[in-house]
Amino acid sequence: MPPQPDPKLRQLDYLVGTWKMSGVTEEGPMGPPAQMGGTETFEWLEGGFFLVHRWEGYIDGPMGKMPDVGFEFFDYDPESGKFRSHYFSSFGPYHPEQSHYVGEFDGDKLVLVGPAKYVRELQADGTIKYDCDFPVGPDQWVPFMHAKLEKVSD
Repeated sequence: MPPQPDPKLRQLDYLVGTWKMSGVTEEGPMGPPAQMGGTETFEWLEGGFFLVHRWEGYIDGPMGKMPDVGFEFFDYDPESGKFRSHYFSSFGPYHPEQSHYVGEFDGDKLVLVGPAKYVRELQADGTIKYDCDFPVGPDQWVPFMHAKLEKVSD
Protein backbone atom coordinates (compact mmCIF):
# COMPACT_ATOMS: atom_id res chain seq x y z
CA MET A 1 0.00 0.00 0.00
CA PRO A 2 1.38 3.45 -0.84
CA PRO A 3 1.49 5.94 2.04
CA GLN A 4 -1.72 7.84 2.75
CA PRO A 5 -2.06 11.48 3.81
CA ASP A 6 -2.74 12.06 7.49
CA PRO A 7 -6.49 12.61 8.00
CA LYS A 8 -5.69 15.77 10.05
CA LEU A 9 -4.79 17.48 6.75
CA ARG A 10 -8.52 17.56 5.92
CA GLN A 11 -8.89 20.30 8.56
CA LEU A 12 -7.46 22.60 5.86
CA ASP A 13 -10.32 21.88 3.43
CA TYR A 14 -12.05 25.15 4.34
CA LEU A 15 -9.24 27.01 2.54
CA VAL A 16 -9.68 25.21 -0.81
CA GLY A 17 -10.83 27.49 -3.59
CA THR A 18 -10.05 30.87 -5.11
CA TRP A 19 -10.46 33.92 -2.93
CA LYS A 20 -10.45 37.70 -3.40
CA MET A 21 -8.23 39.23 -0.71
CA SER A 22 -8.56 42.78 0.57
CA GLY A 23 -6.91 44.29 3.59
CA VAL A 24 -4.68 46.84 5.25
CA THR A 25 -1.34 46.96 6.99
CA GLU A 26 -0.86 48.97 10.14
CA GLU A 27 1.85 51.50 10.79
CA GLY A 28 4.74 49.69 12.38
CA PRO A 29 7.95 47.77 11.70
CA MET A 30 7.28 47.55 7.96
CA GLY A 31 6.47 51.25 7.55
CA PRO A 32 3.33 53.36 7.15
CA PRO A 33 -0.15 51.89 6.60
CA ALA A 34 -0.95 50.46 3.19
CA GLN A 35 -3.85 48.91 1.27
CA MET A 36 -3.57 45.31 0.06
CA GLY A 37 -5.48 43.29 -2.47
CA GLY A 38 -5.23 40.33 -4.78
CA THR A 39 -6.26 36.76 -5.44
CA GLU A 40 -5.38 33.69 -3.38
CA THR A 41 -5.89 30.09 -4.49
CA PHE A 42 -5.63 26.97 -2.33
CA GLU A 43 -5.69 23.49 -3.89
CA TRP A 44 -4.59 19.99 -2.94
CA LEU A 45 -1.50 18.71 -4.69
CA GLU A 46 -2.20 15.35 -6.32
CA GLY A 47 -1.92 12.68 -3.63
CA GLY A 48 -3.34 14.91 -0.88
CA PHE A 49 -0.14 15.31 1.16
CA PHE A 50 0.25 19.06 0.49
CA LEU A 51 -2.11 22.00 0.26
CA VAL A 52 -0.69 24.50 -2.23
CA HIS A 53 -1.39 28.19 -1.67
CA ARG A 54 -0.70 30.55 -4.58
CA TRP A 55 -1.24 34.30 -4.42
CA GLU A 56 -0.95 37.27 -6.73
CA GLY A 57 -1.45 40.56 -4.98
CA TYR A 58 -0.14 43.98 -4.18
CA ILE A 59 0.62 46.29 -1.30
CA ASP A 60 -0.25 49.90 -2.15
CA GLY A 61 1.48 52.36 0.17
CA PRO A 62 3.33 55.68 0.11
CA MET A 63 6.02 54.26 -2.21
CA GLY A 64 3.44 53.07 -4.74
CA LYS A 65 2.04 49.67 -5.61
CA MET A 66 4.42 46.75 -4.94
CA PRO A 67 3.67 43.25 -6.26
CA ASP A 68 3.25 40.50 -3.67
CA VAL A 69 3.36 37.10 -5.41
CA GLY A 70 4.20 33.67 -4.09
CA PHE A 71 3.59 30.04 -3.21
CA GLU A 72 3.13 28.31 0.12
CA PHE A 73 2.99 24.59 0.83
CA PHE A 74 1.15 23.23 3.88
CA ASP A 75 1.64 19.75 5.30
CA TYR A 76 1.09 17.96 8.60
CA ASP A 77 3.72 16.32 10.81
CA PRO A 78 2.11 13.50 12.80
CA GLU A 79 5.15 13.18 15.10
CA SER A 80 4.81 16.74 16.40
CA GLY A 81 1.05 17.02 15.80
CA LYS A 82 1.65 20.33 14.00
CA PHE A 83 0.87 21.83 10.63
CA ARG A 84 3.85 23.21 8.75
CA SER A 85 4.14 25.80 6.03
CA HIS A 86 6.99 26.75 3.70
CA TYR A 87 6.55 29.84 1.58
CA PHE A 88 8.32 31.40 -1.35
CA SER A 89 7.53 35.01 -2.24
CA SER A 90 8.52 37.96 -4.36
CA PHE A 91 9.87 39.68 -1.22
CA GLY A 92 13.06 37.72 -1.09
CA PRO A 93 14.99 34.48 -1.22
CA TYR A 94 13.97 31.35 0.64
CA HIS A 95 15.55 30.99 4.06
CA PRO A 96 14.89 27.83 6.15
CA GLU A 97 14.14 29.83 9.32
CA GLN A 98 12.50 32.90 7.80
CA SER A 99 10.27 31.02 5.34
CA HIS A 100 9.02 28.25 7.64
CA TYR A 101 5.98 28.29 9.94
CA VAL A 102 4.60 25.73 12.40
CA GLY A 103 1.26 25.66 14.16
CA GLU A 104 -2.07 24.15 14.94
CA PHE A 105 -5.72 24.93 15.29
CA ASP A 106 -6.82 26.97 18.29
CA GLY A 107 -10.54 26.25 18.15
CA ASP A 108 -11.54 27.29 14.62
CA LYS A 109 -8.40 29.36 14.04
CA LEU A 110 -5.38 28.03 12.16
CA VAL A 111 -2.42 29.67 13.93
CA LEU A 112 1.01 29.40 12.28
CA VAL A 113 4.10 30.91 13.89
CA GLY A 114 7.49 31.61 12.37
CA PRO A 115 9.10 35.01 11.89
CA ALA A 116 5.52 36.35 12.22
CA LYS A 117 2.20 34.89 13.41
CA TYR A 118 -0.55 34.22 10.87
CA VAL A 119 -4.13 33.43 11.89
CA ARG A 120 -6.82 32.30 9.45
CA GLU A 121 -10.37 31.84 10.72
CA LEU A 122 -13.50 30.85 8.79
CA GLN A 123 -16.35 33.24 9.56
CA ALA A 124 -20.08 32.45 9.73
CA ASP A 125 -20.66 34.31 6.42
CA GLY A 126 -18.16 32.04 4.59
CA THR A 127 -15.35 34.61 4.46
CA ILE A 128 -11.98 34.06 6.09
CA LYS A 129 -10.54 36.54 8.56
CA TYR A 130 -6.79 36.69 8.03
CA ASP A 131 -4.45 38.47 10.45
CA CYS A 132 -0.68 38.75 10.78
CA ASP A 133 1.25 39.95 13.83
CA PHE A 134 4.96 40.73 14.19
CA PRO A 135 7.03 39.81 17.25
CA VAL A 136 8.22 42.53 19.64
CA GLY A 137 9.57 40.22 22.33
CA PRO A 138 9.19 36.68 23.64
CA ASP A 139 5.52 35.73 23.13
CA GLN A 140 4.65 39.40 22.50
CA TRP A 141 3.08 40.46 19.22
CA VAL A 142 1.90 43.66 17.53
CA PRO A 143 -0.72 43.69 14.77
CA PHE A 144 0.67 44.16 11.27
CA MET A 145 -1.97 43.12 8.74
CA HIS A 146 -5.71 42.51 8.68
CA ALA A 147 -7.38 41.00 5.62
CA LYS A 148 -10.57 39.36 4.48
CA LEU A 149 -10.82 36.54 1.97
CA GLU A 150 -14.06 36.28 -0.01
CA LYS A 151 -14.57 33.08 -2.02
CA VAL A 152 -14.73 33.58 -5.78
CA SER A 153 -14.89 29.89 -6.81
CA ASP A 154 -14.40 26.36 -5.52
